[in-house]
Amino acid sequence: MINKILKNNNFKISLILAILAFSIFFIHNIYNPYLNEKLDDEDSIPWIMEGITRATLGKFFDIQYFSHRNVNINYSPFQLMFWYYAWVNFGEEPYLWHFLCNFIHLINTIIVFFLANKFIKNKLFSFLAALSFAVFFLNFNTLKWVASGITWGLTAFFMLTTFLSIIEYFKTKKIFFYILSLLLFFSGTFVKEITVFSVPILFAYYLILQRKKELKFIKTDLFIIPYIILSLPIILITIIRPRMIPLAAAGSGFDLSIGAFYRLIDYINFLITIIPVSFNIELLTSAFSLSLFFVLIYFGLKNKNLLFLTVWLLLLVSTPIFLNFNYVYNSSRYLYLPSMVWFILLYYIVSNIKKMKARIIASFFLVNYTIVFNLFLILTGK
Repeated sequence: MINKILKNNNFKISLILAILAFSIFFIHNIYNPYLNEKLDDEDSIPWIMEGITRATLGKFFDIQYFSHRNVNINYSPFQLMFWYYAWVNFGEEPYLWHFLCNFIHLINTIIVFFLANKFIKNKLFSFLAALSFAVFFLNFNTLKWVASGITWGLTAFFMLTTFLSIIEYFKTKKIFFYILSLLLFFSGTFVKEITVFSVPILFAYYLILQRKKELKFIKTDLFIIPYIILSLPIILITIIRPRMIPLAAAGSGFDLSIGAFYRLIDYINFLITIIPVSFNIELLTSAFSLSLFFVLIYFGLKNKNLLFLTVWLLLLVSTPIFLNFNYVYNSSRYLYLPSMVWFILLYYIVSNIKKMKARIIASFFLVNYTIVFNLFLILTGK
């Protein structure tokens, strides 16, 4: 009986993964009109040329080494290595580069499914959350730009796998998953410095869902210390590196000013509305989103999963708030990370509606918002 259940469960998961793979392959690899366009000279080519110029392990990690414009702003040795070895194998064939971006997106989508299932406990809603992430119109725009697809795709991969590993560690208590999580986290910081935001996400997960209800200090609190220590190299390099914008400077890095708060609300508007809207609708959406987060936190006091998902979204939304979002509707790539948890949160809420009729109606509207509408925007080229 148990074997039959396990086989049935494995079949469902295999079917879900196959549908996700087909959806991404169809939307991103067949329909995408940009597959045969040359790589962007302003961004992709400089990354490739930077990798070619370095081409040795020492130069990849040399914090003093500069060459091509638009690349030397960030210290991303692992990303440069990725670009270099991709160029060695692909040359400048655009289709292969786009296929690579879409493959990274597929891996991230599969991880989003498994993460969603950790919270939602329903394979259908977890599948819909992952599918929504897979076909999100703004993620489609992100992936068609190779430089953006690789940067944010790799960043998401390391942040997702770091988190998934620590969840497995708390579940199984096997030290292997903890060490794996540390290695993935440290590697991710050398892909993009924003990976350090994994630290507050992991700690929030621990405090909300794993910590024993005690006011006093307990030994398990120390699990976060190695992550903090492993964050220091990239933070210090980012601050002291020549020609680098310090993380602590006004208007950059971790600036949490009033201006950043304004951008935060604008950012949430962008997640909700998907496409540019009028100023009045923006105001209404801002008021709605602010009140909604207070409501979610209120109900989250009784539902820890809901509380964590809300905090997780806010933390991911906060990662790029130092940027100038006056042109937010042209900066869809910065929504790649928040969209991972945005759809998990939405489907988690709907999956917990107790009345069957209300859940069916809410599911219908949610699927139309997160999947059908986004597919419409992609297929019509809006």
